Amino acid sequence: MAVPPNRFSNLSQFWLPATLFVLSVGSIYFTLRHDEDIPVIGPVERTTRSSSDLEARRRMINQALQGSAAWQVWCEKPAEALASVQLDGFHQDPTDKRWTELRRHMPQREQDALLRCQNTERTVEGRMRACLFLGSKEQDPKDTASLHFIEITLELREQGRKKIFSCAEALRTTQPVELAAWYTYAWTTQMSRKPLRFERLTGGTRIFPPLAQNPERSTASSRP
Repeated sequence: MAVPPNRFSNLSQFWLPATLFVLSVGSIYFTLRHDEDIPVIGPVERTTRSSSDLEARRRMINQALQGSAAWQVWCEKPAEALASVQLDGFHQDPTDKRWTELRRHMPQREQDALLRCQNTERTVEGRMRACLFLGSKEQDPKDTASLHFIEITLELREQGRKKIFSCAEALRTTQPVELAAWYTYAWTTQMSRKPLRFERLTGGTRIFPPLAQNPERSTASSRP
């Protein structure tokens, strides 16, 4: 008895390649029409940063934090302490509205950081948060200036030890206190296309108390 031909199988041999062909042509057409709107990360798009450039940026931030206000000011007057962080070539610009206007075009990591910055007054296990919104002093305001942002986490520690103090504990203790800071520096690589792309640099430094605040160290350093 002859087996009747499977009409569905015969049709699928024709329609499946035809459907794939139509989808391929449609995908190519869509890409050509919307090429500028589709983010592509490749060797041409990705900016390559030299180690010397990154080290220079890290050194700039470390020096700014080292030259900031004493830890007591960070505890009692955080706004004044934050204003004391001066970076070469930049000025603090917390009123830049672009951080709000362009937030939806930013990667999720930067969006999360901005949300944390709205709660900088909250402390977690003795840690303090601070955020720097920076503008370049050299850029013409008429130009599309890049965005620069530093999120800082600070800890008060007993000097030479890992014990973490809250501000209240540090202000009561007679032990020397040092300030440890960790940061994430993010800046845009170009502003003309959406979504925005950011470069990131992380690091940290220990801010020791000045010698004048530690008579024993000051005396020891002056000995021959």
